[in-house]
Amino acid sequence: MSVRTRSRQTVEALCRFIEQRIRSGEWPPGTQLPPERELAEQFGTARNTVRRALAELEDAGRIMRHVGRGTFVTSDALPAETSPGQDSRSINPEEIMEVRVLIEPAIVDLIVARATEMELDALQDIVEKGKQASNMAEFEYWDAQLHNAMALASKNQYLIGIIAGVHAVRQMTAWGQLRRRGLTEERRAAYQQEHEAIVSALVDRDSERARDAIRGHLLHVRRNLIGY
Repeated sequence: MSVRTRSRQTVEALCRFIEQRIRSGEWPPGTQLPPERELAEQFGTARNTVRRALAELEDAGRIMRHVGRGTFVTSDALPAETSPGQDSRSINPEEIMEVRVLIEPAIVDLIVARATEMELDALQDIVEKGKQASNMAEFEYWDAQLHNAMALASKNQYLIGIIAGVHAVRQMTAWGQLRRRGLTEERRAAYQQEHEAIVSALVDRDSERARDAIRGHLLHVRRNLIGY
């Protein structure tokens, strides 16, 4: 795959990721997007790639950039995303964990084959920031960023959308309360070790070890949250 083709895929994937956050309601109209530097660090890509993605989203009317103020979701960006006949509030944590256990280990081969060295470095940086988190809320933030960055590294826009939707549901009140009740310091330390094992395997481009690490981590999370 040429450098130009890979760069184009990264721009499209980043656009898709931002649109999914808007559709899910995580970034409603009026929300200020993180600065270009932060997005570039978060997703392990160059700032000019982020700039191209934001320019395309601005051209499409999804966002508006104000010099000196930042980038904001427009009032008519996208309707909130819902499934036919499905109220997202009715999706319970058990269903979310079932989807995660099925999908997230399955993207490993794509990450191993397609992730750039910059993206793999970014995963390591995210894990380190999670380790340095000063409180549970900060740790949860970097936890979500890790899984989102892994999805983006797959370069599969449909999968990126699915995983962004799954993690958007995790931000809902009922789920958040359950997560906070189940996240002790002991479990946080265990999750951190599991994150490090996942990223270590991905950096080594060891698909089998990474799949086992992700699946083991998700099953551990499910046991702590749901009890099986």
